[in-house]
Amino acid sequence: MTQGHRPRVSVIVPTRNRRMLLRELLEGLAKQSFEDYEAIVVDDGSTDGSGAEVEAAAAAGRPVRLVRGAGDGAVDARLAGVAAARGEFVAFTDDDCVPHEHWLRAGVAALEAGADVVQGVTRPHGKARPLDRTIMVDRNDGLYNTCNVFYRRSAYDAAGGFQARAGSNLGFRPGWRAKNLGFGEDALLAWRVRRAGRAAFAPDAVVEHHVFPPDLSDALRRAWMTGAFPALVNEIPELRETALTHRYFLGTTRVPLYGAVLLAVVGRRRLAAACLALWITRHIRRMGPVSLRRFAIGVPGELALDGTVAAALVTGSLRARRVVL
Repeated sequence: MTQGHRPRVSVIVPTRNRRMLLRELLEGLAKQSFEDYEAIVVDDGSTDGSGAEVEAAAAAGRPVRLVRGAGDGAVDARLAGVAAARGEFVAFTDDDCVPHEHWLRAGVAALEAGADVVQGVTRPHGKARPLDRTIMVDRNDGLYNTCNVFYRRSAYDAAGGFQARAGSNLGFRPGWRAKNLGFGEDALLAWRVRRAGRAAFAPDAVVEHHVFPPDLSDALRRAWMTGAFPALVNEIPELRETALTHRYFLGTTRVPLYGAVLLAVVGRRRLAAACLALWITRHIRRMGPVSLRRFAIGVPGELALDGTVAAALVTGSLRARRVVL
């Protein structure tokens, strides 16, 4: 890219201490069939040499720039990346993702066709087993995960960009780890843009998300964060149609658990036990063929996570006065 050239699209990537995963991402960007782009990697306080990885890519002639972040989390890092971006369009992905060859081409094509915000497809980068953590988006669910989303820059600016503290505004009080993840900023921004303009889903704009091995303590923290979802639905009522099942359920695996609790409260203990058994049986079936060790760890872990999500959603529903289960 020549000095002073304004790229068609700026790719924004926040990173922190994921040098090897970041290398895979940069290699994926180097293979893009759409070449009129710049990549802006915001190093949010890494200590593993992630910044040096970006500088090496830039020295090799790749269209990538390094921005030093303040260590305040992914949301602030994205804001810093946008501030440095020069493109007419902005694309967001994460340091634990690998884009397919035509990712940028497909996303930019949707924007050029008139969309102001575009959601792409996200798949696991390899096989995901029970309790593994990854992201799967195969339809326009209205959540607009920033691991794979595109904006027309003018529409992004008109909507005010990401709200740096959206989680707190939703009544969510995260610890420092959750603060670094953010909550709701992506969906809130996308719907402000969508309501003022046009949205599209690009099935050929594909990234693959890393599959992380089980970490139960981290998974439980993330499960408790789900309690902010009812407040998010307060702000984005359209999510009842796009993200929820039958308008009220964030997934259906917990329905037998809710039934068991309600039946126990009214004294129908046998029916409550039957619902509880159904809940456990569904999780066992969902595990599929796995090793005995993975099964012994997985079933209690899956039940603990599902129970935590249920408790978080009930608590969040009472706080927001908006039922999401």
